[in-house]
Amino acid sequence: MKQRRVKRSEATWRELFSRQDASGVTVAEFCRSEGINAGLFRRWRWVLARTKQRSARPREAKSVAPAAAPFIDLGGLGSGSSRFEVRLEFGAGIVLNIARG
Repeated sequence: MKQRRVKRSEATWRELFSRQDASGVTVAEFCRSEGINAGLFRRWRWVLARTKQRSARPREAKSVAPAAAPFIDLGGLGSGSSRFEVRLEFGAGIVLNIARG
């Protein structure tokens, strides 16, 4: 007679693992008494342990682009009456100076 497949939730598997751990019997003995395939039991234990390890790992911080610097209105470029100077420091000794007027 073929055994009927039973679909178990993650919570049910975790409860079965806890019961087996507390029982003090081997996985094979526990599964035999519960009518569970021992290979399937071990596989689910491995899968859920990996899932738990992944969620417990600290996640790498995603790099977030810094907020855009505010816009600098230098006035109309056609009017030569206003003076302005802009200095951009890029690091590593690289500086860009732009001056008008």
